[in-house]
Amino acid sequence: MSDTQLPYTKPNIDWAEIERWDRAYYLHNTQAQAEYVFTGIEGADGNYLYTATGDKLLDFQSQLVSDNMGHRHPRVHAEIKRAMERFGHVFFGFATDYRARAAKLVIDDILGADSWAGRVRILSSGSEAVENAMTMARLYANKPLILTQERSYHGLVPGATQVAGYRGNLSTGPETDDNRDVPGFPGSGFVAIPAPEFSDWQGTGRLPSLDRTEQIIREVGAHKIAGIITETMFGGASYMPHHSYLKGLHDLCRQYGILWILDDVLCGFGRLGEWFSYQIEPGITPDLMALGKGINGCALPVGAVVASNEIAEFIDRARWWSGSTHDAHPLVCASIVGNLEAMIEDGMIDKARVRGAQLKERLDALMAKHPCIGRISGRGIYYTIDLVTPNGDPIIAADRDTLFQGDLSGHPNNIFAAACGARGLFAGGFMPNTVKAAPPLTITEAEVDFAVGVMDEAFSAVEKVYH
Repeated sequence: MSDTQLPYTKPNIDWAEIERWDRAYYLHNTQAQAEYVFTGIEGADGNYLYTATGDKLLDFQSQLVSDNMGHRHPRVHAEIKRAMERFGHVFFGFATDYRARAAKLVIDDILGADSWAGRVRILSSGSEAVENAMTMARLYANKPLILTQERSYHGLVPGATQVAGYRGNLSTGPETDDNRDVPGFPGSGFVAIPAPEFSDWQGTGRLPSLDRTEQIIREVGAHKIAGIITETMFGGASYMPHHSYLKGLHDLCRQYGILWILDDVLCGFGRLGEWFSYQIEPGITPDLMALGKGINGCALPVGAVVASNEIAEFIDRARWWSGSTHDAHPLVCASIVGNLEAMIEDGMIDKARVRGAQLKERLDALMAKHPCIGRISGRGIYYTIDLVTPNGDPIIAADRDTLFQGDLSGHPNNIFAAACGARGLFAGGFMPNTVKAAPPLTITEAEVDFAVGVMDEAFSAVEKVYH
């Protein structure tokens, strides 16, 4: 690729030295040092990544199903630049116009029609949003336990809120001297419920996972359970549950007086063809909702938690001793404003539905052609594809219960990813037998067709090894 084709001015970088520094000084994740593969990214723009070796990759995974509006969206970056003319860092004790504008966009412009949402707090990551949501549930309900689905993913911060010191207690306000500690502190406070059935479950009656969840609620005691936290479409485990699961879980929460905490960090802001994932099922709303990723398209590190009217009023009339240095950082709030205004004005939710329908049609055609495809699940513009043996079994027997042991290079997801990368497509998956199709909402029809053509060849590469 010539420099004139790049959407940026090519920097003068010694990539050999950068690789040496990266290998020597950076602490990597997911790859051991002996297997670490260095892939330098020189730039990113639109729906593409540009590598240090001169390759151009169509980002068909939106990085971590996160960069919903592509890379360096002009509206988002223009707002960040404007904010940088006035701001560096401002701590949460002060207010900025960007914080107010971002909150108004989420609560009024986007969620207003659903009537349930009261207030939003803007944070630094989805993990932080989940932590805040669970603490809020415990404080409001004054109960210690959170139920969590097996195979779900809600972040990687297991210890910070368990160490002694300031941990988010609530003093009830200037009119009293009451104080409420976080119920259950410092115990684990979590009870597992079964993972939901797959979207193609063929049984009859209520889902077994819901039957078992209700049994666990009765065994544990609803009087001890503050909330149930759920994903709508699983990110790590990579599948869409059966269509009757979400409403069934919501109804159990209402029946037993348990708060529903929706982790919409991955699925929020258009990923499933609606602004938020609970909207795929009419007549249900969460009590607390954790957000991240798509709220600003990952232009800057971000998270947020939305509280219902009742919970927001309860928290806001008290003193909640919580917060972190970067809460509602003005530059982050500016990126939210730019992103959400662009999404609203450009009708991105409708566009995601149209492009997602095209993608699903193309994937169904691939499934008819390739015997290695055992299941396609998803909605909107997020689909996962399960890879199977000629007998229809998972190729790697551990499947979603994997502990990621041994040599992973021969796993189907990695064979698929390597074949895609060699042909100009960034696509792959986390689980050994599962790959994802989750492009930015800004993807074009031609780009979908290009990606599906590459995936066609990548599925053949998997079949060459395992069929």
